[in-house]
Amino acid sequence: GFLGDNLMKFFLLSLPFLFLLGCTSTRIKEKSYQANYLSEVYLKTLNFNGFELITVFIDNHWYYVRKDGKSMLAIMDDNGKADEFKEGLARTKVNGKIGFFNRSLDMVLEPIYDFAFSFHNGVAEICMGCKEVDTEGEPMLDGGDWKKINRLGHVLE
Repeated sequence: GFLGDNLMKFFLLSLPFLFLLGCTSTRIKEKSYQANYLSEVYLKTLNFNGFELITVFIDNHWYYVRKDGKSMLAIMDDNGKADEFKEGLARTKVNGKIGFFNRSLDMVLEPIYDFAFSFHNGVAEICMGCKEVDTEGEPMLDGGDWKKINRLGHVLE
């Protein structure tokens, strides 16, 4: 009848939408990182001096913070400062792995590398399986498989 036919059309037309909803929620759950937002109370104590993005030192870690409170942990460089954006990307460390994020504080290359240098001329050197060892008070990288990647995370030959 009329109702049954229309119900079937509605169901068939809804399937792609339901599929997309399912994929979206699955994809979000798989991510090992989430955007962090600072509390509004804390955010009001920060001075952005007209900048959209600033660095803030919280609990012995540097964070990049946007005016809306979105924050991203940044690796500390050799000078004790937040990792600088090189070619639009900065490094972060999540669960001991290094990844790259952009100025919108979106993760661009997931944190899967044991070590990674900043990008230079569109290329970053990364290491899988290397370990940091303490050599006479200086941290050094030992072993691992070193490769070069492009800004999409593709390994270059």
